[in-house]
Amino acid sequence: MLFFITALGAFDLGEMIFNRAQMGSAVSAASLQAFDQRDDVKFNELTSYVRALANDDALAVTISCNGVANSCTNLNRTCACLSHEGTFVTRQCGAPCSGSNMTSGVNAGYYLTITASQPFSPALLPKEGVESNLSQTATVRLQ
Repeated sequence: MLFFITALGAFDLGEMIFNRAQMGSAVSAASLQAFDQRDDVKFNELTSYVRALANDDALAVTISCNGVANSCTNLNRTCACLSHEGTFVTRQCGAPCSGSNMTSGVNAGYYLTITASQPFSPALLPKEGVESNLSQTATVRLQ
């Protein structure tokens, strides 16, 4: 009995790690594709691309630019500086990012953030000991 409980617990953890890794790979691949196409990104296709790579049509995917969801564009881009906390501060494109919470020597740019998430419910392990929502995020500078 102890063997089966241990095996089911290992299965739960393995499934969680596999799902999170699969999401991470999908988000990473989509961000690399966006970077490769940075002048003409097909933002409306990124969500389905992440879902297809993760092999999960129910995956929740959000696409945001400079911290604003569904605001991505290829024309008339506004720029921002990325802070150490992961927030965005609007700046003129090419302007130096200055401030105590920003990396010095970096200029303002256009940032794309892709986030994928899904609920996870373990079969055996207590829900308090396992993440209930798996999430992966990638941010890439397009300009």
